[in-house]
Amino acid sequence: MKHLVLVFSFLVVGCTSLNNAGESSQNAEIYVGIKNGNLIYQGKITEASNNAIFSLLNDAELKPSRLVITSNGGEIGAGMDLGRWVKDNKLDVEVNGVCASSCANYVFPAAHTKYLRKDSVLVWHGSAWQSDWDVEEEFVDMFNTHITLMRKQETKFYSDIGIDNLVTIYGQTKFNFWDYIQNFLGKGAVGYDYSLADLQKFGLTNIILLDGEWDWRKYRPDRANLVKRIKVDDNFEFELRRFEI
Repeated sequence: MKHLVLVFSFLVVGCTSLNNAGESSQNAEIYVGIKNGNLIYQGKITEASNNAIFSLLNDAELKPSRLVITSNGGEIGAGMDLGRWVKDNKLDVEVNGVCASSCANYVFPAAHTKYLRKDSVLVWHGSAWQSDWDVEEEFVDMFNTHITLMRKQETKFYSDIGIDNLVTIYGQTKFNFWDYIQNFLGKGAVGYDYSLADLQKFGLTNIILLDGEWDWRKYRPDRANLVKRIKVDDNFEFELRRFEI
């Protein structure tokens, strides 16, 4: 999959190319608020947006029970913080548009009830446990320290929500040589998704289809080739804390 180049403010797991798979204009517009009785989180997952949504729920007289999110992802730690908050507050999550990277990794799986619209896009492309990091040499030591911490936290996070932590990187093992060539040329998939049945194999249950269907490729055909559908092997066996330090 995509190599993520380390910069000084590193570990932003939300490839810019994922904008092509989602609604880039929506993701560029950051909004956090309460509308129609729901918590709304739109845009990149950041500490600032997290703190804003945390405060809104804390201060609300009538506590919303659903988070409606549109996001192409964000930094690993911020994603897990948002996911833990969702779990701790027993919130439902509805995907409006696209939920990619850290949103798909940590926010959607942590929900009590998970709502998908007919055109909701879920995109995975890796996590703290992926092996193919491309790190600038001067940041290697800093990266290794931080990624070790993130991996420990991620393992505990998935154990706490009852999800097999293979879900975020399983798709990477199913990409073939031609996929990587296409990706290198900038023409391949930027991520992958799974069927509802296969999501359940990883432990993602209690998914409700608001429109009675979930077939986003039919409604977003111009983006269908950017996300590869991954089939989980029939002999797959669920395991908690599969990756652990």
